[in-house]
Amino acid sequence: MEEGDKRYQLELNDIIHRYNGRTVLTVEHLPIERGKVYALVGPNGAGKTTLLHIMSLILRPDRGEVVFEGERIGYDESKRTHARRSMTMILQNPYLFRTTVKANIEYGLKARGMGRREREWRVGEALEHVGLSGFASRKAHELSGGEAQLVALARGLALSPSVLFLDEITANLDVKHVSQLEEVIKRINLERGTTIVMTTHMLNQAYRLADQVFSLFDGRIVSSTMYNLFKGEFRHDGEETLFDTGKIQIYFTAHAQGREKGHVSINPKDIIISKEPLNSSARNSFLGKITRIIEQNEVVHLGVYVGEEFRVQITTRSFHEMGLTLGSKVFLVFKASSVHLL
Repeated sequence: MEEGDKRYQLELNDIIHRYNGRTVLTVEHLPIERGKVYALVGPNGAGKTTLLHIMSLILRPDRGEVVFEGERIGYDESKRTHARRSMTMILQNPYLFRTTVKANIEYGLKARGMGRREREWRVGEALEHVGLSGFASRKAHELSGGEAQLVALARGLALSPSVLFLDEITANLDVKHVSQLEEVIKRINLERGTTIVMTTHMLNQAYRLADQVFSLFDGRIVSSTMYNLFKGEFRHDGEETLFDTGKIQIYFTAHAQGREKGHVSINPKDIIISKEPLNSSARNSFLGKITRIIEQNEVVHLGVYVGEEFRVQITTRSFHEMGLTLGSKVFLVFKASSVHLL
């Protein structure tokens, strides 16, 4: 059998997966390079977790192939088992045994027949890596949500995986533990060279951590940005069609005949921001206020609430020249042609 492309550590080709006769995932080609960080983003139900489970060999697709380390993984259980020993999955709500932190981390090591000294060394190293040195004797059920997630991550790291899959692991955590987990993820990738594939609903997080972000919508990888993604209904205003989110109405030019409901997205780079009303031919103009400011290199990402929360991207120079601050009232303007129907 011909080998897969060895440029990639992991590769998906012509994947189709169905639930109850309905196609929920269609991926023509998804290449993962060794040592990089990837993020899967998209709305709930887009197929992120299903795709992650197929990539991690937990789930078999109905059609298509997964290639790991240049070798096709089909229905050969020995190949699948061997490949899965190089992978670890951390879930959003990890299950921890009602024992000590050390016993939880040792569990997988014992299952692999590892000796006591090696186990103890790995437990200590893993706990140090996630910033929980001294936690070995703590009871797992007494940990906070953030601490429990860090222990789950340490348990995965102790197995020394070459690929780490993270499924929404910072969801529902406080800001402190989100920041702590993000630092650990970056350190794991930098110091260990571990390939990381993560799902997240936090777009800022995805672009902060990942070398490449894949956007999923209705089970497909799409090129359109998943920022400013809105769900709503199509309304007719004379000869024009509006997209009604229930809070705001957006003009667009794309063809939506025969559709009653759907999603649209607007690229943050396509939105103009101004402190005064603009004399512009752009069909969409909203007055709102700035709710978030994130500076990143020479770019500033703004959160602006206009009835819906928008993400806007401007240069650092423009941000300072306009004298923008949290709470500043601003106008958002964008063309109807900048609205993408999904």
